Amino acid sequence: MSDGPHRSLPMRRGWKHVAECGDNRAFAPEEISRAIIPALEQDCNSEIAPQFIDSIRKVFRDQETSLFKDQVKPQLDALRGTAGWGIGRVMLEHSIQVAERGGTGIEGLVEATTNALTDRAARGARQVEEHYCRESSTPRAQRVRARIEEGIGGAPINGLARQILRLDSRPSSPPTLKQKGLDDGVKL
Repeated sequence: MSDGPHRSLPMRRGWKHVAECGDNRAFAPEEISRAIIPALEQDCNSEIAPQFIDSIRKVFRDQETSLFKDQVKPQLDALRGTAGWGIGRVMLEHSIQVAERGGTGIEGLVEATTNALTDRAARGARQVEEHYCRESSTPRAQRVRARIEEGIGGAPINGLARQILRLDSRPSSPPTLKQKGLDDGVKL
């Protein structure tokens, strides 16, 4: 008997856990939401260079304090070399879009980062679905993707964006709830 398609998923450990939670109906949507944040954090830690975060924060902060609002796009375009090819590049593209719409300052950067993280989470859900289509059945794959998307909708991605940008300190992780008896089982 197999442990499930999530075991052979060619993604980071965090996304394998998200897939496992999405596949198992015993996990509530809140638990899937809590699993998405570490998966996104792993992606950011491995794909975004710290100097890129510092550079993009400086561009948005300088724009916020400037009396004359210059075009931010050329300054952001200059960061393409440090953005990399993963989520950093997506974050840069969203930053350019936010700046073109008039978003400035730290709140504009938080919006762009939140959008980039949401895009990455949606891409992760599609990757999980594709893997489940190959390794299992299409209805199961669609159910897993729907549950993961529901988890994405409830995940505190804005808080993670602020944490990645080093605007908020890392929240202390809540202790894992241990089940002590039969009454502590799955919520009904």
